[in-house]
Amino acid sequence: MKKILILTFLSFFIGVAHTFAQEDDLEFLDNRIMYTKYYISDFFNDTTKWAWEADVVYRRQSQLGAGDIWDAPLRLSIRPWIAYQFTKLTRVSLNPMGIFYSAPRYPQESDLDRPFEREMRTTLQINNYVYYGRYNFTHRLRFESRWRDIDGEGRPNHNWRVRYRLRTRIPLNTDYFYTNNTWYISQYSEMHVEFGRDYGTNFFSQNRNYIGVGYRFWEWTRLELGYIVQLNTRGNNRQVDLSQGPMFYLFMDVLSRNKRRYNYSF
Repeated sequence: MKKILILTFLSFFIGVAHTFAQEDDLEFLDNRIMYTKYYISDFFNDTTKWAWEADVVYRRQSQLGAGDIWDAPLRLSIRPWIAYQFTKLTRVSLNPMGIFYSAPRYPQESDLDRPFEREMRTTLQINNYVYYGRYNFTHRLRFESRWRDIDGEGRPNHNWRVRYRLRTRIPLNTDYFYTNNTWYISQYSEMHVEFGRDYGTNFFSQNRNYIGVGYRFWEWTRLELGYIVQLNTRGNNRQVDLSQGPMFYLFMDVLSRNKRRYNYSF
């Protein structure tokens, strides 16, 4: 158990190590956050490989470096997905159009006058699973087409983003992550790369690092509570929003009998 915990914490911090190595050249802006995500999915019937998914993300934030994570809104997003289960270990999902309503981050007084932004986004997502003993690894690739500031006076700003996330889940009281009444550790690190016609020069725009503890019940439902550290590079490439705080997940997946064929949650 000690080895598991040590490896998990090392992988959690390795995602931010490179950025902090350049600390003398950057200004870090403190921002406290509260992230929540609610996810539900199922197959269309008991024999098909086609599935539907939906997720809702709700986030709050502090202002001016204060500690009240419920003080101000940060983001609300709603995304419907259609998915195809190619194998037990690979799923491809498409979100034709997601709606995002986002506030700027507020670590500085000058940020308080920045406007909210409404965005429409199309996302192609690939999940692939790998097992090594009791360890459950997930490689996730996302390709996003983003139309930002769609309520602005001019045309929306458009850019592309590629995201890669490596997630590890480690059962604590069972040998298999999908066993009912399983406690587990969840950890991931994710990198965001952005580019396009209307984008600036902060191409490595974001890095997220998360660690938490989860519990599976009812076989198809699980909860997670953890802590996230997120780095967002501003357009001047000199300032970095260092956002950190608790994160809560609620997952409900594969409600139907098709779970007998595709016993993999996302």
